[in-house]
Amino acid sequence: MTPLLGGRFRRVRGARPLVLGHRGSPERAPENTLSSFQLAQQEGADGVEFDVRLDGSGEVVVFHDRTLTRMTGERSRARIDRLATAALKKVELGSGERIPLLREVLELGRAHDLCLNVELKASPGSRRKLVARVAEQLRDEPRGPERLLLSCFDPWVVWWLAHTLPDFAVAWLVHDRQRLFKYGVGRSLLGAAGINPQHTLLEPARIERWKRGGGLVNTWTVNDPVRAREYAELGVDSIISDVPGKILAALAGD
Repeated sequence: MTPLLGGRFRRVRGARPLVLGHRGSPERAPENTLSSFQLAQQEGADGVEFDVRLDGSGEVVVFHDRTLTRMTGERSRARIDRLATAALKKVELGSGERIPLLREVLELGRAHDLCLNVELKASPGSRRKLVARVAEQLRDEPRGPERLLLSCFDPWVVWWLAHTLPDFAVAWLVHDRQRLFKYGVGRSLLGAAGINPQHTLLEPARIERWKRGGGLVNTWTVNDPVRAREYAELGVDSIISDVPGKILAALAGD
């Protein structure tokens, strides 16, 4: 029998779900920055979820949007994939924060023994290259398969990740505005170890189906403590939140 993937992301019977900071602790620091990740860790988060994409130099950078517009308050509308790494490193996101590289976040994760959910943001023309660049950095990551989970909305990327990094758990991201993909049908055909569903999709029968055969369920973005307790009771493996400290307190009964 093939061993189940997921390492620490796989919830142990009797334990609470993992709590991951959604892009760190974005209510306290600019999202997807080193300070945001450090704040989530200080709040007690088990790890962080963050986004990666390719810049104009072909480097893997940690950034959600396709352009700088939102994160710079419209000071720049430049596309990430058209700016060299050196130029991106000069972009100020607020509070003195800069755009980190994937390798910098991996270093932070090792230093604090954090679980990391790496979400790939790939455009059709860069999917293969992004998967290859991410795989290149993760293959030698110490205890990577235990501490890292990869995810993407694009089923092609999910399939390619699962076949490129067979020792790592890959999750298929789904949201409630999708017509068919939101049900996660075909997860096993993609080689995905789990589903990362928007929390509005959670219901007992669906979670039971997703977890059949050892599937992981990691839900996002849960900021309501009451909902977090409900989802924990339903058996999710991880809860991704903008307010990880608040969610941890709720799961502890504080």
